[in-house]
Amino acid sequence: MNEELEKLRKQFIIEEDIEHEDIKQLITRILKFCKIDRNGYVIIHNKNLRIIDRILLILSARYLGNKLQQKLGKEITIHKEVTNKEIANMLKEKETVITARLKDLKDDAKVIPVRRGVYKVAPYIIDTFLSQLEGNQK
Repeated sequence: MNEELEKLRKQFIIEEDIEHEDIKQLITRILKFCKIDRNGYVIIHNKNLRIIDRILLILSARYLGNKLQQKLGKEITIHKEVTNKEIANMLKEKETVITARLKDLKDDAKVIPVRRGVYKVAPYIIDTFLSQLEGNQK
C-alpha cells in the first residue's frame, strides 16, 4: 500500500519549482509589451492598445515583478497592488476613466479589488490575456 502511494507521489509531485518556470515564461512574453522599473512604474511600448488592455498590462507586470522579486529573495520594491491614481499617472489618463475601466475588469473577474481604489490582477487570467495580445500583434 505505501509503495503504491509513494509511486503515485513521485508521479504527481514533481521536484522542480513549476512556479519558477511559469513566471519565467510569462515574463518573457510580457516583455514584448512593456517593462517595469524597480519602483513598479510600468512603461508600455504600444500606446495604441485599448485602455483596458493597458490597464491589464500594468496590473500583470506589477504582479509578475512582485513574484520575481519574491522568488529571487530580493527586497520587495514592486507591489502587486496598484491604485487608480498610479494607473492614471502611468497612462496619463483621467482617474475617472481608469475607475470606470477597472469596474468593467472587476465585473469580468479579471481584477481583484484589494480595498477601495486599489486593485490587483487575477493571476489566472495573465496567460490568456498575453495570448490575446500576442494574437492581436500578428
